[in-house]
Amino acid sequence: MKTSSTRSPIKENKAKDRSSRRIAPWIFILVGLVLMAYGAWGFWTQNQSSGVGGTIPATQVANIPYPEVKRIPLEEAKRAYDEGSAVFLDVRPASAYSAAHIPGALNIPLNELPQRIRELDPKRPIITYCT
Repeated sequence: MKTSSTRSPIKENKAKDRSSRRIAPWIFILVGLVLMAYGAWGFWTQNQSSGVGGTIPATQVANIPYPEVKRIPLEEAKRAYDEGSAVFLDVRPASAYSAAHIPGALNIPLNELPQRIRELDPKRPIITYCT
């Protein structure tokens, strides 16, 4: 009986099928990781230019009332609230304020602010919200 050192075409095809079945999941995993990294990078760069941390892009300033007024990050506002070092001013109508508001906040609706401005302590920082 004569033996051949070459593999039969059927055995070669089976070996290729097995190796391609091992590689295919890794390709999907690699593509998924690349897409996740790209998405995370996009999210991070968008937050860096979207006003997080107190800076506002020039393209958004036109839509913000009183763009000359300093904005502060949420963390800084929370610290001021916890320390009681600032006045929180809700400028919505009284009906919206009574529905929900920051505890301890003062309510002066925006349209009443010029007449009631003396109610605010000029020595304390004023943090407005719901403007």
